[in-house]
Amino acid sequence: MIQWNNIPTYTPSGMFYNPIQTPLVPQQPMFGFGYPSFGALTTGAYNLPTYTPTPQGISSLANPFIGWFNFSMPSFTIPTFNFSNLWNGVSTRISNLYDSTKKTVSKVVKTISNFASRIINTAKKYLGFNEKDGSYKKFTDGRTEAWCADFATYVARESGANIPHFSGVSQILEWGNNNGKFSTQAKVGDLIIFKGRDKKGKKVSHTGIVTRVENGEVYTIEGNTSDKVGERSYALNDSKITGYVTVA
Repeated sequence: MIQWNNIPTYTPSGMFYNPIQTPLVPQQPMFGFGYPSFGALTTGAYNLPTYTPTPQGISSLANPFIGWFNFSMPSFTIPTFNFSNLWNGVSTRISNLYDSTKKTVSKVVKTISNFASRIINTAKKYLGFNEKDGSYKKFTDGRTEAWCADFATYVARESGANIPHFSGVSQILEWGNNNGKFSTQAKVGDLIIFKGRDKKGKKVSHTGIVTRVENGEVYTIEGNTSDKVGERSYALNDSKITGYVTVA
Protein backbone atom coordinates (compact mmCIF):
# COMPACT_ATOMS: atom_id res chain seq x y z
CA MET A 1 0.00 0.00 0.00
CA ILE A 2 1.31 3.47 -0.91
CA GLN A 3 1.02 6.12 1.74
CA TRP A 4 1.11 9.82 0.97
CA ASN A 5 2.94 12.21 3.18
CA ASN A 6 0.07 14.73 3.12
CA ILE A 7 -3.62 14.89 2.11
CA PRO A 8 -4.53 17.25 -0.75
CA THR A 9 -6.54 20.28 0.33
CA TYR A 10 -8.77 22.87 -1.39
CA THR A 11 -8.30 26.56 -1.19
CA PRO A 12 -11.13 29.12 -1.45
CA SER A 13 -9.85 30.14 -4.88
CA GLY A 14 -10.80 26.80 -6.29
CA MET A 15 -7.20 25.79 -7.13
CA PHE A 16 -5.74 22.40 -6.31
CA TYR A 17 -2.20 22.26 -4.95
CA ASN A 18 0.02 19.26 -4.55
CA PRO A 19 1.51 19.70 -1.12
CA ILE A 20 3.99 16.88 -1.57
CA GLN A 21 7.48 18.26 -1.25
CA THR A 22 9.47 15.01 -1.16
CA PRO A 23 9.69 11.96 -3.36
CA LEU A 24 7.45 9.07 -2.54
CA VAL A 25 9.06 6.55 -0.25
CA PRO A 26 7.92 2.99 -0.85
CA GLN A 27 7.08 0.94 2.17
CA GLN A 28 9.08 -2.17 2.80
CA PRO A 29 6.93 -5.23 2.32
CA MET A 30 7.14 -8.40 4.31
CA PHE A 31 9.62 -11.04 3.13
CA GLY A 32 12.31 -8.48 2.20
CA PHE A 33 11.21 -7.60 -1.35
CA GLY A 34 11.38 -3.98 -2.21
CA TYR A 35 9.43 -1.71 -4.53
CA PRO A 36 10.95 0.49 -7.20
CA SER A 37 11.04 4.19 -6.56
CA PHE A 38 8.24 6.25 -8.00
CA GLY A 39 10.38 9.27 -8.39
CA ALA A 40 9.50 12.73 -7.34
CA LEU A 41 6.25 14.53 -7.99
CA THR A 42 6.55 18.20 -8.61
CA THR A 43 4.29 20.67 -6.98
CA GLY A 44 1.84 22.22 -9.39
CA ALA A 45 -1.52 23.97 -9.58
CA TYR A 46 -4.44 22.58 -11.57
CA ASN A 47 -7.82 24.23 -12.28
CA LEU A 48 -10.73 22.37 -10.78
CA PRO A 49 -14.43 23.19 -10.73
CA THR A 50 -15.21 25.93 -8.29
CA TYR A 51 -17.16 25.23 -5.17
CA THR A 52 -19.16 27.34 -2.78
CA PRO A 53 -18.44 27.07 0.94
CA THR A 54 -21.52 26.44 3.03
CA PRO A 55 -22.13 27.51 6.64
CA GLN A 56 -21.60 23.90 7.65
CA GLY A 57 -18.22 23.83 5.96
CA ILE A 58 -19.40 21.38 3.30
CA SER A 59 -18.26 22.15 -0.22
CA SER A 60 -20.58 21.82 -3.19
CA LEU A 61 -19.99 22.25 -6.92
CA ALA A 62 -21.82 25.03 -8.70
CA ASN A 63 -24.95 23.75 -10.53
CA PRO A 64 -24.38 24.31 -14.27
CA PHE A 65 -28.10 23.61 -14.96
CA ILE A 66 -29.43 26.30 -12.66
CA GLY A 67 -30.53 28.45 -15.58
CA TRP A 68 -32.39 25.59 -17.22
CA PHE A 69 -34.60 24.84 -14.26
CA ASN A 70 -35.10 28.33 -13.00
CA PHE A 71 -38.92 28.58 -12.95
CA SER A 72 -41.55 29.58 -10.45
CA MET A 73 -44.88 27.94 -9.65
CA PRO A 74 -47.90 29.65 -11.21
CA SER A 75 -49.87 31.64 -8.69
CA PHE A 76 -53.63 31.31 -8.23
CA THR A 77 -56.24 32.73 -5.94
CA ILE A 78 -58.72 30.56 -4.08
CA PRO A 79 -62.21 31.92 -4.83
CA THR A 80 -64.08 33.31 -1.90
CA PHE A 81 -67.81 33.12 -1.33
CA ASN A 82 -69.86 35.89 0.16
CA PHE A 83 -72.49 33.91 2.01
CA SER A 84 -74.07 37.10 3.26
CA ASN A 85 -74.84 38.22 -0.29
CA LEU A 86 -75.95 34.68 -1.18
CA TRP A 87 -78.40 34.58 1.72
CA ASN A 88 -79.62 38.07 0.93
CA GLY A 89 -80.31 36.95 -2.63
CA VAL A 90 -82.15 33.82 -1.48
CA SER A 91 -84.17 35.70 1.13
CA THR A 92 -85.07 38.33 -1.46
CA ARG A 93 -86.29 35.65 -3.86
CA ILE A 94 -88.31 33.98 -1.09
CA SER A 95 -89.78 37.33 -0.11
CA ASN A 96 -90.66 38.11 -3.73
CA LEU A 97 -92.22 34.67 -4.18
CA TYR A 98 -94.22 35.11 -0.98
CA ASP A 99 -95.41 38.54 -2.08
CA SER A 100 -96.28 37.22 -5.52
CA THR A 101 -98.16 34.24 -4.06
CA LYS A 102 -99.95 36.46 -1.57
CA LYS A 103 -101.00 38.83 -4.32
CA THR A 104 -102.19 35.94 -6.48
CA VAL A 105 -104.20 34.41 -3.64
CA SER A 106 -105.56 37.81 -2.76
CA LYS A 107 -106.53 38.37 -6.37
CA VAL A 108 -108.26 34.97 -6.57
CA VAL A 109 -110.11 35.58 -3.29
CA LYS A 110 -111.08 39.04 -4.47
CA THR A 111 -112.27 37.65 -7.81
CA ILE A 112 -114.36 34.99 -6.07
CA SER A 113 -115.67 37.57 -3.64
CA ASN A 114 -116.56 39.90 -6.50
CA PHE A 115 -118.22 37.08 -8.39
CA ALA A 116 -120.18 36.06 -5.30
CA SER A 117 -121.44 39.63 -4.96
CA ARG A 118 -122.38 39.77 -8.63
CA ILE A 119 -124.25 36.47 -8.70
CA ILE A 120 -126.13 37.32 -5.51
CA ASN A 121 -127.11 40.76 -6.79
CA THR A 122 -128.13 39.29 -10.13
CA ALA A 123 -130.26 36.61 -8.46
CA LYS A 124 -131.93 39.15 -6.18
CA LYS A 125 -133.15 41.27 -9.08
CA TYR A 126 -135.15 38.26 -10.31
CA LEU A 127 -136.89 37.57 -6.99
CA GLY A 128 -140.60 37.14 -7.67
CA PHE A 129 -140.31 35.91 -11.27
CA ASN A 130 -142.87 33.11 -11.48
CA GLU A 131 -144.86 30.65 -13.54
CA LYS A 132 -148.19 32.37 -13.13
CA ASP A 133 -147.29 35.35 -15.28
CA GLY A 134 -144.81 33.35 -17.39
CA SER A 135 -141.89 35.57 -16.38
CA TYR A 136 -139.85 32.48 -15.52
CA LYS A 137 -139.55 31.70 -19.27
CA LYS A 138 -136.84 34.33 -19.43
CA PHE A 139 -134.54 31.64 -18.00
CA THR A 140 -135.78 28.79 -20.20
CA ASP A 141 -135.66 30.68 -23.49
CA GLY A 142 -139.44 30.42 -23.68
CA ARG A 143 -139.69 26.70 -22.94
CA THR A 144 -142.18 25.26 -20.48
CA GLU A 145 -140.21 22.96 -18.19
CA ALA A 146 -138.87 22.48 -14.67
CA TRP A 147 -136.60 25.49 -14.50
CA CYS A 148 -134.47 25.58 -11.30
CA ALA A 149 -131.33 24.57 -13.27
CA ASP A 150 -132.23 27.04 -16.02
CA PHE A 151 -132.46 29.82 -13.45
CA ALA A 152 -129.20 28.93 -11.62
CA THR A 153 -127.06 28.64 -14.75
CA TYR A 154 -128.69 31.65 -16.42
CA VAL A 155 -127.84 33.86 -13.43
CA ALA A 156 -124.33 32.38 -13.16
CA ARG A 157 -123.58 33.07 -16.82
CA GLU A 158 -125.02 36.59 -16.61
CA SER A 159 -122.68 37.20 -13.64
CA GLY A 160 -119.64 36.10 -15.66
CA ALA A 161 -119.29 32.39 -14.85
CA ASN A 162 -117.78 30.19 -17.56
CA ILE A 163 -120.42 27.48 -17.39
CA PRO A 164 -122.82 26.15 -20.04
CA HIS A 165 -126.52 26.79 -19.74
CA PHE A 166 -128.07 23.62 -18.26
CA SER A 167 -131.73 22.65 -17.98
CA GLY A 168 -131.08 19.61 -15.78
CA VAL A 169 -129.63 19.48 -12.23
CA SER A 170 -127.81 16.25 -13.06
CA GLN A 171 -125.97 18.13 -15.83
CA ILE A 172 -124.72 20.72 -13.34
CA LEU A 173 -123.48 17.99 -10.99
CA GLU A 174 -121.78 16.13 -13.84
CA TRP A 175 -120.05 19.33 -15.02
CA GLY A 176 -118.86 20.00 -11.47
CA ASN A 177 -117.41 16.49 -11.08
CA ASN A 178 -115.71 16.55 -14.49
CA ASN A 179 -114.08 19.94 -13.85
CA GLY A 180 -113.05 19.45 -10.22
CA LYS A 181 -115.65 21.96 -9.09
CA PHE A 182 -117.74 19.76 -6.83
CA SER A 183 -117.37 20.02 -3.04
CA THR A 184 -119.26 19.15 0.12
CA GLN A 185 -118.24 22.48 1.68
CA ALA A 186 -120.61 25.37 1.10
CA LYS A 187 -119.26 28.68 -0.21
CA VAL A 188 -121.08 31.87 -1.09
CA GLY A 189 -121.71 32.03 -4.84
CA ASP A 190 -121.78 28.23 -5.30
CA LEU A 191 -124.69 26.29 -6.71
CA ILE A 192 -126.27 24.02 -4.12
CA ILE A 193 -127.33 20.52 -5.28
CA PHE A 194 -130.16 18.60 -3.59
CA LYS A 195 -130.86 14.88 -3.65
CA GLY A 196 -133.96 13.39 -5.21
CA ARG A 197 -136.92 11.97 -3.43
CA ASP A 198 -136.29 8.29 -4.07
CA LYS A 199 -135.47 6.05 -1.09
CA LYS A 200 -131.81 5.60 -2.06
CA GLY A 201 -131.31 9.35 -2.50
CA LYS A 202 -129.24 8.88 -5.63
CA LYS A 203 -131.14 11.25 -7.89
CA VAL A 204 -130.67 14.98 -7.82
CA SER A 205 -133.77 17.06 -8.04
CA HIS A 206 -133.14 20.71 -7.25
CA THR A 207 -130.58 23.50 -7.26
CA GLY A 208 -130.16 27.09 -6.18
CA ILE A 209 -127.57 29.78 -5.50
CA VAL A 210 -125.81 30.08 -2.11
CA THR A 211 -126.07 33.64 -0.75
CA ARG A 212 -124.87 33.17 2.85
CA VAL A 213 -123.28 30.56 5.10
CA GLU A 214 -123.52 31.30 8.82
CA ASN A 215 -124.56 29.85 12.17
CA GLY A 216 -124.79 26.32 10.76
CA GLU A 217 -127.19 27.43 8.05
CA VAL A 218 -126.88 27.84 4.29
CA TYR A 219 -129.05 30.51 2.66
CA THR A 220 -130.10 30.39 -0.98
CA ILE A 221 -132.01 32.01 -3.82
CA GLU A 222 -133.71 29.39 -5.98
CA GLY A 223 -135.80 29.27 -9.14
CA ASN A 224 -138.92 27.13 -9.32
CA THR A 225 -139.37 27.03 -5.55
CA SER A 226 -143.13 27.22 -5.00
CA ASP A 227 -143.30 28.09 -8.72
CA LYS A 228 -141.26 31.27 -8.38
CA VAL A 229 -137.83 32.73 -7.62
CA GLY A 230 -137.57 32.80 -3.85
CA GLU A 231 -135.23 32.67 -0.83
CA ARG A 232 -134.70 29.59 1.35
CA SER A 233 -132.45 28.32 4.15
CA TYR A 234 -131.29 24.85 5.29
CA ALA A 235 -129.17 23.32 7.98
CA LEU A 236 -125.66 22.61 6.67
CA ASN A 237 -126.03 18.98 7.77
CA ASP A 238 -129.40 18.56 6.04
CA SER A 239 -129.44 15.05 4.56
CA LYS A 240 -131.13 16.31 1.39
CA ILE A 241 -127.99 18.26 0.38
CA THR A 242 -125.68 16.40 -2.00
CA GLY A 243 -123.03 19.10 -2.22
CA TYR A 244 -122.00 22.29 -3.99
CA VAL A 245 -120.64 23.24 -7.41
CA THR A 246 -118.30 26.22 -7.72
CA VAL A 247 -118.92 28.19 -10.91
CA ALA A 248 -116.59 31.19 -10.35
